[in-house]
Amino acid sequence: GFLLFDILIMEAQIAKLLERLEAVTNRLESVENQLASGGGAKKAAAPVSGAKIVQDFNALVDEHLTKYFEQSEKIGNDEVKAQAKAVKQAIEAQKAFINVAAQSKKPDNHTLIALLKPTNDAVTQVIKIRDENRGNAQWNHLSAVSEGIPAFGWVTVSPTPGPFTNEYRGNSEFYSNKLIREYKGKDEDQMSWVQGFNGFLKALTAYIKQYHTTELKWNPKGGDAKDFVGNAAPAAAAAAPPKKKPVAVKKKAAPGGINSLMADLNKGALVTKGLNKVTKDQKTKYRKPEEKSSIVKAVPKKAPAKRFGASVKKGEPLFELDGNKWKVEWQENMDEPLEISDTLPKHTIYIYKCSNVTIRVNGKVNAITLDQCRKVGVAFDNAIACCELVNSNSCQVQCLGSVPSFTIDKCSGAQIFLSKDCLDAEIVTSKSDEMNVVIPGEEDIIELAIPEQFKTTVVNGKLETNHIEHV
Repeated sequence: GFLLFDILIMEAQIAKLLERLEAVTNRLESVENQLASGGGAKKAAAPVSGAKIVQDFNALVDEHLTKYFEQSEKIGNDEVKAQAKAVKQAIEAQKAFINVAAQSKKPDNHTLIALLKPTNDAVTQVIKIRDENRGNAQWNHLSAVSEGIPAFGWVTVSPTPGPFTNEYRGNSEFYSNKLIREYKGKDEDQMSWVQGFNGFLKALTAYIKQYHTTELKWNPKGGDAKDFVGNAAPAAAAAAPPKKKPVAVKKKAAPGGINSLMADLNKGALVTKGLNKVTKDQKTKYRKPEEKSSIVKAVPKKAPAKRFGASVKKGEPLFELDGNKWKVEWQENMDEPLEISDTLPKHTIYIYKCSNVTIRVNGKVNAITLDQCRKVGVAFDNAIACCELVNSNSCQVQCLGSVPSFTIDKCSGAQIFLSKDCLDAEIVTSKSDEMNVVIPGEEDIIELAIPEQFKTTVVNGKLETNHIEHV
């Protein structure tokens, strides 16, 4: 009987050993194939032959972004060129990620995060370049790209990745439309730059709808996506300390408990033998009247350190001409208006983080921007390009001469005063409320509200949008 049992155990061990050998053989063959194709184990995936999702993505990048990269080098300043390089890194990272998806089964979240890290790092750099250069001469260029680049996150979205990219395309076009108004019919290189990036975002949405309608398409018959993460082990696993052998500890019986209580009761009168005696001076009835108070004085506690609601760190007030840009920053509670004189048509006015201030701009300038301001009033003569309000509340802007356009983005309580020479100005609004336009009338001024509510209907297969009028 024991002999038969030993034989069965040996057979099971041999079968298990054969399975392990077969797994090792398959792994070696996989590594050999990767080496034969010119790459090492766990490197970026090569495009899969016949994988249309990879080929078409590469095609739309070549068709649209090549134009964007070339024009960035031609018309861009240092910041636009640096941002374009970061976009190129994001594109290469997304290409590699789609290649992996074409060859692999859908991985777990930990592996997915590791695979997406190169894309995330590049996208973060694109946005960082814009945020660190507020008031830049090519601010609209930087903003158009940084507002559209988060669309690269579509690979993690389910079940509507297409509408996800459309939302960021709309954010990008808010700024690219400004460039179109400024350069259409005047500068073909600028228009080519806009068309390159806008065209890519539009084509990306169409590509997603064709191949990845509800989510990124993985290969159910593919391999393990972990093979493409990298040679290093995951950081969490590498940092884990070695497991120590458990040490046996003898447990002592806890004091008290039902057994201890019963043992004490069985002692009878001896149960009080170990108790301390209370002396006469310790008894309450023998204490002095002033010592019999039952009020316990509270011990003052230290106030806990404040973690939330701390005052926001403010920047240094700034009022200067830097190159061709007037910087008015962190000005607060000024009784007298700030006056900007000696202006030139090439000058831009950038007003940042100001509150309870009035600013007067004399002469003709190129453009005026209010960014993150509160209760600021600006009066100016003429502007060549536009006057822009961004992320500001309760601000008033008055044009005494003329300006082609106003843009209001993410603002609340904006009021625009127009002169007779400025009545043909365009006003573009986005994500804003409580906006009014004041125009001169025959005897008195006329205040008009900019619509905030809209009604959209489908007419003949197209969307038709009209603002709602309240009677």
